Order: sequence, then structure tokens, then C-alpha cells
Amino acid sequence: MNILFLYRVYPNYGGVEVVTTVLANRFTKDGHHVTIVSFEQPHMELAGQLDESVKIEKLDYPVISKKNIERLHLLVEKDNVDLIINQWGLPFNTTMLCNKAIKGTKCKLISVLHGSPNTSKVIIMAQDKVKNAVNPISRLFYKAVQYAKEEVIKASIRYNCGHNERYILLSNGFIRPLVDYARIKKTGNIIAIGNPVTIPVDLTGFNIEQKKKQLLYVGRMDYENKRVNRIVEAWQDVYEDYPDWELVLVGDGPHKSKLMGYVSDNKIERVRFEGFQVEPPIKYYKDASIFMLTSDLEGFGLVIIESMSYGVVPVVYGSYEAVYDIIRDGYSGFITPFPYDKEYTINKIKFLMDNDGRRKEMAGEAMLDAGKFTIDAISQQWYDVFKEVLK
Repeated sequence: MNILFLYRVYPNYGGVEVVTTVLANRFTKDGHHVTIVSFEQPHMELAGQLDESVKIEKLDYPVISKKNIERLHLLVEKDNVDLIINQWGLPFNTTMLCNKAIKGTKCKLISVLHGSPNTSKVIIMAQDKVKNAVNPISRLFYKAVQYAKEEVIKASIRYNCGHNERYILLSNGFIRPLVDYARIKKTGNIIAIGNPVTIPVDLTGFNIEQKKKQLLYVGRMDYENKRVNRIVEAWQDVYEDYPDWELVLVGDGPHKSKLMGYVSDNKIERVRFEGFQVEPPIKYYKDASIFMLTSDLEGFGLVIIESMSYGVVPVVYGSYEAVYDIIRDGYSGFITPFPYDKEYTINKIKFLMDNDGRRKEMAGEAMLDAGKFTIDAISQQWYDVFKEVLK
């Protein structure tokens, strides 16, 4: 089979980009021919992570141009492409581009929505402007802007659902919210496939008994959707009672310096900022006992599964449906309720810190649940879809 991935930015440091690499390598290993097409290629050094047989091609902006249509059509014909997997599945223009390019060929189109079905960073930022408006007139204006943006997104989702063989979400729990949000009438082609674990899971020499007393966050340092400040604020309320524990924050982002300043100004102890890691943060997963995620917006949350693979018990804010596919609340981790409840979150952290035996039991359950998202399991789901679409 000949498969072509399409995405906005590739190669790059990012979740969708890493998932694309992992899937491309697996499909290639299984004997398929893979091409990856992108509009921006900022980190070509990452191409070294791909199987050497995978080709990377480039298109230009604007997305829908005669040049792009012709270029993509030529690739489809020359490589005899059977299937395009559009990883940039929210805007309508990528679906339109692909359909124009495959016209007159046997090629089929699948698109993937790598995000929440009923919100996005664009919408959250628009909502923040409404909340922070200083007077009624500006508030009405920002409400109108938010409404317009949401209607455009809903229309785009409806178009995509109607013009793809399959429209793939990251969780079964996303399907109903998407249908309701975008007012979709025909839902037969909307399905879900989770993302695979993208790091190597090597448990050689690994022992849950050797875990350190650490709370861990891995991800982007921002206040807009990751809301990493909530983790520091929770730690601020508990650290004095747990002098043998520490908080480890791995990652970089626009609010890292602000967060570090908050820790310093408030004299919060035992907080380590480890910065961005080029290599997968496996050493942090092996050491940590509790993983925290308090995002307002997540698509799937691969870092949760990665940490669970190494027996880190997650405490995750249940702001998005996919988390219920990953964690069995109370067994392999804790899901805190919506809207965000700081005290509830702190109580779950303290429970795990206070109960070594129960924490270790849950660590074992977390490792079992993470096994549902191995590349073997996820690639088989993709092959089942390929068989249905190409029959």
C-alpha cells in the first residue's frame, strides 16, 4: 500500500509530528510505502528519526492554490498513492485541497482531528478576551468575535465530515460532543483511533519500588491552555507538609520565566525546572511517582500514557473526554472534575503521597492501561480502517 501523510508543519517538535513519525515508521516496517507532505519544514534535522525510505515533500501557502493542487496530484499519480491521511483535519481547506488533488485517481482521503471536538486554543483565547473585557461594549464586541470564530469552525468540521471517507477523532468520547457542537446529521464515517505511545518503553532494570518521591509535569509552559500555574499553586499548598517530596517541571514555553518568578517570589521550595528535553523524558518517568496535568485544552494527552507506561500515577483534570479512555478513575489514576477544583486536586495528590502501598498498586494498574496504546495495538486499528476504505 502507498500512503501519504499531509500536515501543516513537518518535521517539527510537536505531538502530531511525533505521532506521524511513529506511524510512518511502523507502516514502512510493515512493508508499505510512505510519503509525508508539509507546508513548513522548520527542523529538517528531525528527518533522521524517519525510516530512510520515507520521502518528505513540500507544498507552499496559500493551502489551496493551483500549484499545490497540481503538485499533490502529481505525487499521488507518480507514487500510485492509495490513501491520504490528512493530519491537519480541522480547517476545511486541507480537505478541499486533497479532494481536488485526488480527483480522477483511485486515492481515498481520511482526515484526523488532533484536538478537542468542541473547543480550541483560538476559542479559549477568544473566551479570555470576553472575560477580561473592561466595559460592556467591548465585551459585546468580543462575544461577537467569539461567536463568528466558532461558527466558522463548526462549518469547517461539517464540511470535513461530509468530504472524507473517514473523519477520525482521538477518542470515542469525542464523537457525541463533535456531532452536537457542529450540528452534524450524517455520522456514519466518524470514528475514533487513539494515538500510540511515541517513546520506547524499556523496563529493563525498572522497579516501581525504586520510585522517588516526585510530582512530575512534562509539557509546554503556558497559562493559556496547559495552565501549568495550577500545578505550582497546588504544590505551594502542600510542600511544607511533605518535606521529602519535590516537584519536577520538564519543558519550555512562553510563561516559564513568569512561573519561575512566582516560585522565587513566594519562596516555594523543592521545585525543579528541567527545561526542554531533546530526548524523550524517560529518565523523569522512571523516577517520578505522580504525574500531573491540569490543562483546559488537550487533544489526547500522550504524556499521560507515556508516564503511565513507567508506573507514574496520573492526577489529571477531566477537561476533555479522551482522558476517560486513558485512565480508570480511582484504579490507574485520578481524574479531577470539571470545572477545575483546586482542593479536589490537592486531596488526590495528598492521598497518593500519604499511601505508599495504594500508590504502588495504582502504578501497576497504570502500566497495564498504558498497554492499550502500544504501536502494535494502534497500527492494527489503522489497518482495519484501511481495509474498510479501500475494499
